[in-house]
Amino acid sequence: MKILFLSLRFPYPPHRGDRIRAYHFIKQLAQHHSVTVVSFFESDQEVDYVKHLQSFCDRVESVRFHHGRARLNSLLHCLSSCPLQVYYWFVPEMQRAINRLLNQHSYDLIHAQLFRMGQYVPHVRGVPKMLDLCDSLGLNLSRRAALDRSLTRTLVKLEARRVRHYEVEIMNSFDWGTVAASVDRDYLLKQDERLKLSVVPMGVDLDHFQPASNGYRPHILFTGTMDYFPNWDAVQYFHSEIFPLVQEAHPETVFYVVGSSPTSRVRKLANHKSVVVTGRVPDTRPYFDEAAVFVSPMRAGSGLQVKNLEAMAMGVPVVTSSLGAMGLDAKVGESLLVGDTPEAFAKQIIDLIESPDFRQAVGTSGRRLVERKYCWDVLVNQLEGVYSQICH
Repeated sequence: MKILFLSLRFPYPPHRGDRIRAYHFIKQLAQHHSVTVVSFFESDQEVDYVKHLQSFCDRVESVRFHHGRARLNSLLHCLSSCPLQVYYWFVPEMQRAINRLLNQHSYDLIHAQLFRMGQYVPHVRGVPKMLDLCDSLGLNLSRRAALDRSLTRTLVKLEARRVRHYEVEIMNSFDWGTVAASVDRDYLLKQDERLKLSVVPMGVDLDHFQPASNGYRPHILFTGTMDYFPNWDAVQYFHSEIFPLVQEAHPETVFYVVGSSPTSRVRKLANHKSVVVTGRVPDTRPYFDEAAVFVSPMRAGSGLQVKNLEAMAMGVPVVTSSLGAMGLDAKVGESLLVGDTPEAFAKQIIDLIESPDFRQAVGTSGRRLVERKYCWDVLVNQLEGVYSQICH
């Protein structure tokens, strides 16, 4: 099968959710199909990564993305009924590149990741099309609007309404759609029950993320892109409401916040001697190796949390919220722990710290879960099942 794969961000190196998903889908698909990848690149360094994708793809094309021009384009269309995200990511050079490929080559399938890339092919006919939303941005933004107390709250609420309508509209122009979690599928089906949607979860590279053989330290770990609202909201919530309860019982604990682009609010947390904010690191595995517990106290966001899968793959027990656990087909209390109040969350952490056997059991169960259900081989088989439904 000849596949035209449209990826918003350049999918290598795979160090954030949408890049991880795109990269592993592309790499696995390329073993049995001819894959042409088209994506934006945002830095000169990313151009150097093209050769890596070319080693297993049929063709790789990229278009330069300028954030300054994108912000201006959004501002010029701020009164539109379409989401600002659409205008932010619309680049005429990208449209021309995709049109040229479609005119010059015959493809059996178009796979567009995120509606920002889906906007380039809604009117294409004669080629089966699949849109991988990953998660519902409408759901994500609506949850943010309920928590956000900043000056941008009004804009977030407006964008949430725009996105909610647009996601349904663009999904109806595709033959099928996929999301990473059932909660996102259910949310979208409430908007339009006629949508054709399948759940293909996020995965984790089990060869890269493996349990450490060395001992752990009294470290509590959170990882993620730290200028993303659901992440920095979770970190601030944990630090102010949960961490003090943990420290009452175990004052030796240290909270590690590991991830790129920490906001000023997150950086200020490092003023406390029991908090370390690293910023971007070349490899998160050493931090997992030393962590006693991984925390994911999510109050906003959508989809399936990759951070939880990585911790599980490393054999580190996960304590999360009910929202953070959504999409994970895991037995609570066995493969991960859940707490929805500061007291309940802190108790789960304390129990893990005070019982090495319990910690080991939860970590081992989490690893076994991702081996069974969240390895990329299994997930790409599910994706190819979706392909077969629209390419028969």
